Amino acid sequence: MPQEMPRRTCKLPIILVGAAGAAIPALVTAQQSAPVIESVTIREDTSGRYPVVYPEFHFHDSSGTARFIHREVVATNAPRPLNIHEDGIIDISANQQMRGATYVGGWHCGAESYYATVHAFLLNLDGGKSNVVEYTIHCNGG
Repeated sequence: MPQEMPRRTCKLPIILVGAAGAAIPALVTAQQSAPVIESVTIREDTSGRYPVVYPEFHFHDSSGTARFIHREVVATNAPRPLNIHEDGIIDISANQQMRGATYVGGWHCGAESYYATVHAFLLNLDGGKSNVVEYTIHCNGG
């Protein structure tokens, strides 16, 4: 009768490639979870000299480890190059993320009239990548 070989298990390294083409190393695990962006709402503050637009990302992460947001402008008619902070840190408690949380961004429009269409996704510390969402910011009627 042939002898049965013992089975070995291991974690396999993979690379997740985001919309910007930046590679992010991760480990594949049996129960890997990813954040889920449920919606993006846009709030505008016009009380200052120029408008400020606040995209609000409503999400949940069953692991409670969402830590990064990546944003990329995919279309615009801005008259000059846009200065966007593409990557941000998410500092929201694990319990809140598991129940549902909101990450608030900020976009200072300046004096010009333009729009910017943006793609965004979240990454957690387990290597999980959320769905990609698209939203458009309109500055001064653009």
